[in-house]
Amino acid sequence: MKNFDEVLQKLVDEQEFLKSIQGRIVENYDIMMQNQQQNADNHEMVIQNQTTIIRNQEIIVNNQMNIVRNQKQIAQNQVTLDVIQQTQTYLLNIIKKLTGNEEPLETTKDFVENIRKQSEANRKGQNLNESSTL
Repeated sequence: MKNFDEVLQKLVDEQEFLKSIQGRIVENYDIMMQNQQQNADNHEMVIQNQTTIIRNQEIIVNNQMNIVRNQKQIAQNQVTLDVIQQTQTYLLNIIKKLTGNEEPLETTKDFVENIRKQSEANRKGQNLNESSTL
């Protein structure tokens, strides 16, 4: 009978061991389900972040296009300002001729260029982004 009791005890022990393993399996399954839920939540956050990144990239592209447009406009404005300066120089030279103070066009150009250089020197060190400097 002792042998039977030993076998029975072994079976009981193994049954307890199996129950503990099944308990750990259930616990691991619960942990795995929680991890999967966390992964799903994280995946949703990643998708939201990617959407935000895409929107930001679209904004950056639009800003870059605006910068290029502004640079083109600046270049056009520089050409226009040059034409205006040349026209004003020519008109000043004609006015001087009409008032009896005739001088070569080159002298009038030098006069206007000196005014421009003086204006640049007066603005050195100023923040040209501030409206007070315009």
